[in-house]
Amino acid sequence: MLESLAESQDWIYHLVLLSSSMGGALLIALGIPGQFLPVLVSGVFWLVAGDSATEEMSPSATELAVLLSLGVMAELLEFVSGWLGGRTAGSRWQGTLGGMLGGFLGAIFGNILMPFVGGIFGIIAGTFVGAVFGEKMAPQEGGNEHAMQVGLASAIGRTLGLVGKLAVVLGIGFWAILRLIF
Repeated sequence: MLESLAESQDWIYHLVLLSSSMGGALLIALGIPGQFLPVLVSGVFWLVAGDSATEEMSPSATELAVLLSLGVMAELLEFVSGWLGGRTAGSRWQGTLGGMLGGFLGAIFGNILMPFVGGIFGIIAGTFVGAVFGEKMAPQEGGNEHAMQVGLASAIGRTLGLVGKLAVVLGIGFWAILRLIF
């Protein structure tokens, strides 16, 4: 039985999804939430190809919802892991807030100071500095040693969260490879 043109071109969508996943991994390395790039690509395919002759090439609404859910989950994983890291060292809310803001600002300034690699280092260093600063600003100061422990634990947690976020976007790419093969 001959495949229709749409069925024979289904590989295009998965190849583009794989490419966007790899691009998303690069964006994550730059400190930008790149796990949403495959969602955007899939959404464009869904909107453009949904009612045309290439409908078979279009992702389903369920697939789009799963990709969006994975992207949101990966972003939450990154922030929660930094929070949990700080909490294991006894962080107060000031240290937690400082770590989150420091990581955000670190990504921005890291990319400005060192394009292409500064974002990831900025997130980690910013989380550390922000958590230390926040702990030092807390009313019942626990001392420099406590603030440094909280900063280090927050930075380690955030790093593990970034690794988890990267694993999610690479998992999407691996899934696209499997769909290309099978």
